Amino acid sequence: MGNKKNTSSENLLSGRKPDESTGMPDRNPEEAIDIDMEKEQTYQKLVDLRNCMGCMTASADKSMMYRRIAGQFKELSGYKEADAFAQLCMESAKQTDKEAKKVIYQEAQRRKSTAKLAEEYKLAAQEFKKASGYQDADDMALECEKRSGILERKAVRKKWIGGGIFILCVAALLLGSQTSHAKYYLANAYQMTGSYPSAIDMYKKLGAYKDSNERLQECRYRYGTEAATEGNYKTAAKEFAAAGNYKDSEEQLIAAQKNLIKNSEPGQKIKVGKYEWLILDILDDRAFLMKNSSMEEMPYHSEPGEITWEKASLRQWLNTQFLEDSFSPAERNNIWLTEVANHDNAVYGTKGGKDTEDYIFMFSAEEAMNYSSLFPNFKTNTWLRSPGNDPYSAAFLSDKGSVMDYGYVATSNQFKVRPVMWYKLK
Repeated sequence: MGNKKNTSSENLLSGRKPDESTGMPDRNPEEAIDIDMEKEQTYQKLVDLRNCMGCMTASADKSMMYRRIAGQFKELSGYKEADAFAQLCMESAKQTDKEAKKVIYQEAQRRKSTAKLAEEYKLAAQEFKKASGYQDADDMALECEKRSGILERKAVRKKWIGGGIFILCVAALLLGSQTSHAKYYLANAYQMTGSYPSAIDMYKKLGAYKDSNERLQECRYRYGTEAATEGNYKTAAKEFAAAGNYKDSEEQLIAAQKNLIKNSEPGQKIKVGKYEWLILDILDDRAFLMKNSSMEEMPYHSEPGEITWEKASLRQWLNTQFLEDSFSPAERNNIWLTEVANHDNAVYGTKGGKDTEDYIFMFSAEEAMNYSSLFPNFKTNTWLRSPGNDPYSAAFLSDKGSVMDYGYVATSNQFKVRPVMWYKLK
């Protein structure tokens, strides 16, 4: 009892109020003020530091700093807006990670675009790996590593060739350099060492000698594969086309064509099938192509009378004989079956007939006007699929590139043909 009394007296003398649960006095108000001031100073420093971070360039260091500031805000949890700031800092860290990867990715792309040596492709691959998870960075890293490996193997082959070509030439001279046997021996040596252009040239000259034609196909396929891996899709497409039915040459040809188109711009040209085509438009999954040169004159329809695109003999011919004669089976399968709209003549009101589904077709008057900026000088009048001023005629594109809505009699054989198609890119 005495102790309680004394304690109570001490509390009264000191002016401090006892804690009801422990009987101990509360913290000195001055001490509490000091602690709050310390929290406030820390809080304000963190807020100022967070605000300054926006001026920094996106980098791994910036992301790390945001995470550290978030951790310090969490230590002040419950004080003012510390919890909200901690969350904002973590979000900023994640956004900074994305921005930093974008910067790294762009630098990797720059390295890849200028790379020529194996070591340069290796450095580009390393940069892409730093941006792992961003867009196609992982695929680009693999591609750069593949190209680096090819260049390293090429360097090894050059050493082989440099050390052995003299011996091969001496052997050819001993055998008689102009004999088919000597040329065949050299061609085989070029093939073995991966000197495909030299092997191809020599096998072509040998013609049907022994198995030269079979070896020529193999060399073209391997050269095409090498070119595709290096991103040289134009050469790859040419070699796969020349390889004929060797292995999966047709499928590889389609892949090279797609990559070539994806890396092109409207107005550029590409060979598909037997002909060269002008690229008019490139979408995500397909490209709009027009035959680069006009074909022979032929009528829009072979019989006199009323006609629309649906029944035109020109349409039938384009989607049968022309389609089969101009493209390989794999290329035909890659041509988009297009829903073709056949509008009425906008000036004369002539009926355009039913809409159709075509692989190969002619421009409508509207399409011709839309893509006119990409047309070369046609030099000849060319059929359009739109109707002319009456049901017996069809519109045409003049040799000056102007759309002639009034058209011309459909049975005329004075107009040339320049077909178009949509080619799949996926």
